Amino acid sequence: MKKYIIIVLMLLINCGVIAQEKKAKEIKNAAKAAMYLAFDQATRDRYVFPIQFFKLHKIKKVIASNTADPDNDFILEFDKNGRWIGLGNKGDNLRLKYKNNMPDEFTNRTGKMVDFKYSTDTLIVKIESRAWQYTLNGSMFLRIKCYIQDKADSSGKLTISTNQVTIRKKAGTPEVISEPANLIEQDYLPREITTYSNTNWDLPLSIDSDDLAYKGRTDIGNVSRERYYKDKEGNFVEDRTESGYTTHHVFKMKDGKPLSLTTSYKGRQLKGTPEPKPEITTYKYTYFQ
Repeated sequence: MKKYIIIVLMLLINCGVIAQEKKAKEIKNAAKAAMYLAFDQATRDRYVFPIQFFKLHKIKKVIASNTADPDNDFILEFDKNGRWIGLGNKGDNLRLKYKNNMPDEFTNRTGKMVDFKYSTDTLIVKIESRAWQYTLNGSMFLRIKCYIQDKADSSGKLTISTNQVTIRKKAGTPEVISEPANLIEQDYLPREITTYSNTNWDLPLSIDSDDLAYKGRTDIGNVSRERYYKDKEGNFVEDRTESGYTTHHVFKMKDGKPLSLTTSYKGRQLKGTPEPKPEITTYKYTYFQ
């Protein structure tokens, strides 16, 4: 009988340990996903440096230099825990503060810019009178709701807008689809549908956005294609296509870190004129001792 009790106790303890380890992994995954989302918020339409695909362990600073276009120069800072904490250029220095290992707020020389609120698998990003709610799917936070503050409401309460999104997984595949809720009822609104080939940052990764009314066309502004993959030479490649124009980013890699970035543009030149010369960005690193 004692032997049986001991076995049961050992099984219960083992189950408890496994449950704790699973919970710890989930928290760590959410923290990374939130950090990547914060980085995307800070860099989208400014810099191309997708940190989720790079091995930046023990990196203190990444210094990016582009002689042809100094506006693409930046200094990216990390703390000893591998979290990015600062993004600077000649005009500004954005800082990211953390709370309980999750992004908490953006600040710059003018003060606080963005608030982050986190609970379980939900992240809310608030900028002035607007807020966006994200839900964790795999290793990505995907947007599901947008809130706006009624200017006539002095309480500061945010109310939900009509821009709600439903997240669903395509049966039998790793694909995840983000689409407007009540799709038929919202015919008069933009109906952007985004398809992720996976939500774990696994390569190759594709992220396709279409307006349902124009599905299959690539010559309109709200249609975009993102492709992330490794080429035959081991370079990391990011392709972005929008309105028929493609930006081709090729990162030359060593030990999981980019040494340089070559950016070329396709479809933007006038007919009969040559393609513009590629832009080159180089990277230098400093390390924690």
